[in-house]
Formats: sequence, structure tokens, C-alpha cells
Amino acid sequence: MRSNHVYAMSVLAALGSLSTRATAEPAAAGRTTEPVAAAPASATRATWKEGFMVVPMLGINSFQGDSGKQTGPGLRLGLLLGSRMTEHFSLNVGFAFDIANPDVPSGVDASRYVLDVGFNPLFHFPLEKLDIVAGPLAGAFVDHGSVGGPPLAVDTWAYGWTVGANAGVLFPVGARARLGGLANFYLRNPLNVCVVANGSDNCSSTGIDSVKTIALSFAALL
Repeated sequence: MRSNHVYAMSVLAALGSLSTRATAEPAAAGRTTEPVAAAPASATRATWKEGFMVVPMLGINSFQGDSGKQTGPGLRLGLLLGSRMTEHFSLNVGFAFDIANPDVPSGVDASRYVLDVGFNPLFHFPLEKLDIVAGPLAGAFVDHGSVGGPPLAVDTWAYGWTVGANAGVLFPVGARARLGGLANFYLRNPLNVCVVANGSDNCSSTGIDSVKTIALSFAALL
């Protein structure tokens, strides 16, 4: 009798175990894993590429100080040619061509052109949605002006050295291209100025005032 009792208890325990397992398995089968939310994609910063770069510019110039009293805003054409050395630095040769707007009486022909060539390194500060650029410049310039016509024409020539700075903001429009604006400041220091009138030259290399010029330009980095 005792063995039968033990046997019955074992059967009941086995049945209880099977019942508990059968109840647990459907619960486990019905449980689903909560999906893990994907981390938000971080904003993509504008990319850059090491190597050759070109920055054409088109804008307006303004001659400041005494040299600008009889000169209105004129056209500025500019160009930077160089190489992006690192993400934050580029070496460039800069060209600036200013077409001045002399303020002369009606009926008098006048023109003035200034060409600058110099070394224009840029420091680049890439942000999430834009690039800030800034840097110094140093070079040389040639200035030519003309007033009137034969037989009362007066021509002026000047040359010297230039220092200044560039600064601007550029916005990415593709994998590499940028569009934006640049501000330029030029301090032109003449070494020699000549006035040609009636076939005679009058040149001076002392006591010549510097010429301050600022410009605002639309620019593209390609």
C-alpha cells in the first residue's frame, strides 16, 4: 500500500509540473520584445575635401577716407585660387579688380581701375549648417586713373603694397560647393604716384596717404 501511495504522489507531482510548464509557455509565447527606438540621426555637418579650391566673387567696393570723398561705390571682381590643406585652413592667391566710380561734373570723362594680387590664407570654421571663413591678406597693387580727354587729359598711376583681411559666411549647396558672402578690407599703401598731364610726368614717393577700401561680395566656393 505504501508503494502505491508513493507512486500516486509521484504521478500527481509530474502532472502538476506539466500543467505549470504548459501555462508558462503560452505566456512566454505571447510576450513580444519592445522595439528599441532608433537614436535620432545627428545633423550632418558640411563636408570638405582636401585639394584645389576656387572662390569667384562679385560685389561692390567703397573707397573710404579722403580718397573716397570724390568716389562713389563701384564694381568689385575677385578671385581666390588655392588649396584646402586641412579642414580648418587653406592657402590661396587672391586677385581683386576694383572699377571705381569717380564723382566728376557732368560731361567730364573719368575712370579709375585698381588691381590687387596677394597672398590670402583662410581659416575655416565649419558648423552644422554653414562655414565661417576669415583670414589676413598681403600683396601689391597697381592703380590707374584718367580724367578728361585730349587735349586736356590727366592720367594718374600708382603702385604699392596692400594689407587687409577677408571674412565671410558660406552655406553648403552640395557635396562640396558653398554659396555665400565675403567682406574684404584693403589698406593700400602707395610707394610711388605719378601724374601725367600735357605730356609731362610729375612723380612723388613721399607724403602719400594710404587708400582704404572695403567691399561686399557674393562668393562661391568650388
